[in-house]
Amino acid sequence: MNAITIQERVKAALSHHKPDRVPRYEVFLPGYIEKWRRECSPGESVNIYDYYPETDIGSDSILAMQEGPFTSRVSTEETGTDTFFHRDSWNRLQRCSHSGTFFEVMEVALNEKKTLDTLVWEDPWTQDNIAGYKDRARQAAQRFCPVTGVMGLFMSSYYLRGEFELLIDLMEDKGFARSLADRLSGFLGDVGAKALETTDTWDTAIWVYDELGNNKSSVISPDTFEQVYLEPYKRVIGYWKSLGASNVILHCDGNCLPLLDLLIEAGFTGLQGVNPSAGMTVPEVKAKYGKKLALIGGICNIHVLAKGTRQDIERNVKSVIEVAQDGGVIIGTHSIDYDIPIANYNYYYKLLESR
Repeated sequence: MNAITIQERVKAALSHHKPDRVPRYEVFLPGYIEKWRRECSPGESVNIYDYYPETDIGSDSILAMQEGPFTSRVSTEETGTDTFFHRDSWNRLQRCSHSGTFFEVMEVALNEKKTLDTLVWEDPWTQDNIAGYKDRARQAAQRFCPVTGVMGLFMSSYYLRGEFELLIDLMEDKGFARSLADRLSGFLGDVGAKALETTDTWDTAIWVYDELGNNKSSVISPDTFEQVYLEPYKRVIGYWKSLGASNVILHCDGNCLPLLDLLIEAGFTGLQGVNPSAGMTVPEVKAKYGKKLALIGGICNIHVLAKGTRQDIERNVKSVIEVAQDGGVIIGTHSIDYDIPIANYNYYYKLLESR
């Protein structure tokens, strides 16, 4: 009997079929990689995914196109100090710091609502981008299950409008917020279709990055989502599915439980970012939604892996594995950074070897 491929394993789980084992998702951040090299001495030429070879979806296989509709305006201005200014592809002017991670948004594309209809979208899929993504997809397929991705309607809206300004619009002028979502649906629909075609991920998945939740609940109400984003999302996701996309996965790091019924109605087939630290667990969500949503995540990287005992890690792993045996679940964390002890992650990884 031929061994199952990584792609077949992931596709089986996303289709709610029993895989040969529960697939694994992991993104290692630079802080953890640096500590891993220091403590484990793997050698400079060793890739961390070779050290943890049972990972099915990793950072190298997430081929997301997150550029916005103003790629020609991208620029950086140095000041001769730690501060510099960057204009990104969403036309946000950001004040940044070489020594820091965060930035302050100084200008956005939609300072004035009346300019919405005058904005002209640019196609971020340049020939160089297409060639680069095709090459990355070929390389990723040799080791992982490649997936693609695109920005979501809510995040794209506040990139263009400003986060605070959009939240006010969602309270006071839902008509404008809906018009913005409608316009973006055409742009993101086309960008996502090209991402699926370029990376040939029609039968795996397209991630949609939309941070609709915080650590306690969704950041917008179900009524607001229904009035503003439901129909545009139906249009985008329906378009991708009509072209042959098999799985459309929402990437949301926070708690979006209040929106799940509407997200399913919109056409999402899965959720990536089921984080216990945000009040969402795989067993609870799967018990309620069954085969309506494939779930990716389930392991707490904030408390359990960072600070927990071996017993804590075992409990968390067991709770996810028990409901994942017949499909519908890819186990993983949000990400692994410097705050995760090497010994804790190695113990977690060892627990999965027998599952």
